[in-house]
Amino acid sequence: MKKLLSIILLITSILSLSCNHNKLNSSLASSIGKVGEITVNPLGVTPLSAVYTTETVNAAPITVTVKGLYGEPDIIHTYPAGYGTEFEIHGMFPESQNTIEVNDGGRIITKNINIGSLSTSDNTTIQKQYNVEINELSEEKYTNNPELYFILNGGLNNFVVAISKNGFVRYFLNYRASKITINNKKMIFYPTYEAKNVNLLGFEMVKYPTGTHHDTIKVNNNYLYLSHSQWGAEDRVVEMDSSGKEIRKLSFAKLIENTLDLVSYPEDDAILKEIAYTEDINNIYNDNSGKKVVNWFHANSLVYDSSTDILYVSSRDHAVLAIDYSEWKLIWWMADSKLNTVPPIDGYDKFFKDLKSLEVYRAKGDGLDDGPKNQHALFLLANGNLGMFDNQGDENTNPNGSRYVEYKITGSFGNYMAQKVYEYRDSSLYSRIMSDVDFTGENYENLLFVYAYPTARILEIEKNSKRELFKLSLPFATYRVDKLPLYYDEGRVYSEDCNLKNPN
Repeated sequence: MKKLLSIILLITSILSLSCNHNKLNSSLASSIGKVGEITVNPLGVTPLSAVYTTETVNAAPITVTVKGLYGEPDIIHTYPAGYGTEFEIHGMFPESQNTIEVNDGGRIITKNINIGSLSTSDNTTIQKQYNVEINELSEEKYTNNPELYFILNGGLNNFVVAISKNGFVRYFLNYRASKITINNKKMIFYPTYEAKNVNLLGFEMVKYPTGTHHDTIKVNNNYLYLSHSQWGAEDRVVEMDSSGKEIRKLSFAKLIENTLDLVSYPEDDAILKEIAYTEDINNIYNDNSGKKVVNWFHANSLVYDSSTDILYVSSRDHAVLAIDYSEWKLIWWMADSKLNTVPPIDGYDKFFKDLKSLEVYRAKGDGLDDGPKNQHALFLLANGNLGMFDNQGDENTNPNGSRYVEYKITGSFGNYMAQKVYEYRDSSLYSRIMSDVDFTGENYENLLFVYAYPTARILEIEKNSKRELFKLSLPFATYRVDKLPLYYDEGRVYSEDCNLKNPN
């Protein structure tokens, strides 16, 4: 009888402990929340990405993993407790069986998904892997969140593709982007013609009040972006706040018009009418067939120096300009004396040099004798020098190639001088239109270029030695290239797209 009683007591104790354990597990699960769901390609525009969603804000950290294939690393990111209810997942491979793993408070959720081949809206096939010609890059510091080369095709078509240093495609988005950058510790795409910022899943983050093209920069909490007039095309800049409300709308035609000294040079009024065709100065091009849009200015790059209130602007067809942003007044302009750009319309043969009023504003020295022609991608260095990708794009072919060049600008009104202080040129690499330059490396010691047209050639070099570190040629044209990881890491050094003096 005593033995039976002992057995009953033992069973009761075990059941009690088991119930208490289940209660503890239930309590823990309740505090974390219900198991979420993994949705691949949630908006139908990112086939190599997914999102993990939960009903409530996560009470514990959530780690998302895409398993590596073909010798590529796993891409892993941990979202902290309290992050939210949606967790981006990136880094899958096309034409492959992929595995996604989510660790939600210790609970493992796995999804296997087969991703097929990729193609763009114009039927460009995106390969699973591209052949990397040179890879002399240093060892990746962040093994499970490596930098990728984001190929931004926004000037031509609506896709972004990100390629690893081994040539594997690990991200794709249907969107016309001008750049990818970091906003509030998240990777965000800025638009060319989409008029909205989106995250890596394609979700709209902010809508722009007017049409966009070519470039956007962040200034404090506001955005400056290139916009257009109805008849003058790419010849305006707009400032908007973080909610998308327009703050200022400024015209490059008005900037030039207000600079003219018509008392001393009355003929400049007529010459301006042969340069700037836009309703902003009541001068719309009109031929026998009626009114026509003339892309006379073609603004393609912006950099803002907050310490001097100078906005640097690239007009592909005319010059590099330094502008007093608050007053919207010209400070100086620079272009090679031999500039002979492809005209926007037949018979267009007048340029800034033909305006006598502008002569006193011209940066001379190397700016005149070895100046930029059809440049893109302005870059403000920490020492105040101004770099740019100088396409040298007067002709369809150029045996000297395009170049990257830096100038030191000195002097004052009437006596501005530009001194060339650095140049990188490979005569075999030429891009008449479209290009980009970024600074990369832990100490920004490297330069990343894209010779974008007629097909993309991506080159990363060590700046001082000019040693080639990475080279990749693609079978399609592109617009720009950026080098960033898929996720933000605290304390990490990220590549810079345009400004090392006072980046934002």
